[in-house]
Amino acid sequence: MSPRGTFIFLLAVLSTLAFLGALWPAGGVHFAGIQWSLSGPKELLWPEVQERVDISAIVALPTDTSALDTLATAAAIPPDSARTIAFVLDSSALPPLDERIRLHHPNDDRTVLQPLFAALRQAAGRGKPIRVLHFGDSQIEGDRITSYLRHKFQARFGGGGSGLVPVDDIVPSFSVERSLTGDWERHTILGKRIKDLVHGRYGVLTNYARFTPALPDSVELDGIIQEAGIRITPLARAYRSVGNYDRCRIFLGHHRNVVHWELAQEGTTLHSADLEPSDALQIGEVGGLRPGVPVDITFRADDSPEVYGISLEASGGVCVDNIGMRGSAAYEFTALDATLLRGMFAALDPRLVILQYGGNAMPDISSAEQASRYGSFFGTVVQRFKRWLPNAAIIVIGPSDMSIKGGEQFITRPFLEEVNTAMKQSCLASGAVYWDLYMAMGGRNSMVSWVEAEPPLAATDYTHFSPQGARKVGELFWSAFINDFAATSKENP
Repeated sequence: MSPRGTFIFLLAVLSTLAFLGALWPAGGVHFAGIQWSLSGPKELLWPEVQERVDISAIVALPTDTSALDTLATAAAIPPDSARTIAFVLDSSALPPLDERIRLHHPNDDRTVLQPLFAALRQAAGRGKPIRVLHFGDSQIEGDRITSYLRHKFQARFGGGGSGLVPVDDIVPSFSVERSLTGDWERHTILGKRIKDLVHGRYGVLTNYARFTPALPDSVELDGIIQEAGIRITPLARAYRSVGNYDRCRIFLGHHRNVVHWELAQEGTTLHSADLEPSDALQIGEVGGLRPGVPVDITFRADDSPEVYGISLEASGGVCVDNIGMRGSAAYEFTALDATLLRGMFAALDPRLVILQYGGNAMPDISSAEQASRYGSFFGTVVQRFKRWLPNAAIIVIGPSDMSIKGGEQFITRPFLEEVNTAMKQSCLASGAVYWDLYMAMGGRNSMVSWVEAEPPLAATDYTHFSPQGARKVGELFWSAFINDFAATSKENP
């Protein structure tokens, strides 16, 4: 091709791209699971320099970074005196963050959390722990963020243990290691359903595990006894209070024949029992555990029970459960078996539910109307939890900032602010407290600053927090929460 022909060809290609770029939607087009963006001529020739969001106050906010930063921290109050020593919050490190990170209350009524705060003041002296359930999407899976909140709750109000964990998971936990023997298979509300076994029995953790094949009741069992086990070990990297447990509870059920199970520590059997056939929830409990020592649980049966979760916990203080649901936008709550869920809720008796969602809804939202609909839907999720748990406080954590490529730069996802606003309005109207994570981390385009921080506070997918960022989020939320606690403690000594 001659130079003249080459020039004409390139000019034609550039003109076509410029034309398409001018017509292409500003937010891009979502197709085949990918957000397709195209720069216009203005962005290519005269790119606008994006001003970085200042997160220096967040970077400077100290966090507890290791297993040694636990009950011995200077700000912590020993559990046995938590009921008598007045708590004073040192908020000198919070400005200029305190207004940005505050909790938002229904009708600006901060007393909505007073029953929870009253219970927390008595937590150390109770015979059972005050339960906190932290539900969320992949932003919290693997005990991210939750582990930090658990550490702060237990350092302040006593308690210990990892709380509920599934037999198996798709990512390792920050706090405990699970070593499995036998043919365990994980079933989740978000996964592919087995033909002829469509049910909603997934429990509070939204998943269960079996060690024999899941079969319809019409299929006879082969009678071959199988054995499976799980060892749960607190990890050295975990916050120390994770190992401060003295009892184990197992939630299981729906097995056709007798199941034998045992619990041991360091080769010594502490419990051995048979579970009769059951089509309902059963709960096994073993006390007197040695803190910090791995727990071995063994099952033998020809028909595995559905194991909905295993909880290592202390007899008092606070217990915090991590319930990460990768890919979830909270729609799955409508499909869970209500009878099983109510049974587990009754046994756990949570006093606080934290719901952290919104991010997974974003790829499917392309208008303000859709954003409003999702916000309204989330209000119904809050109402559902209020019916399930009338004595529990509910705090909703909204979506974080999330970035996509806009021209040559990363910008906040289109309609994320509308989703955040809609969720906030709907949740407050439904009686939940709202924590605006989007604003707490800096607002519009702040994710870029989190990614570019040193060390990075977020991953280069411009969506998920790094381990350091997860601790920062935990510290920001805890600061808002304990600030409210301190204020109401002053008003109601």
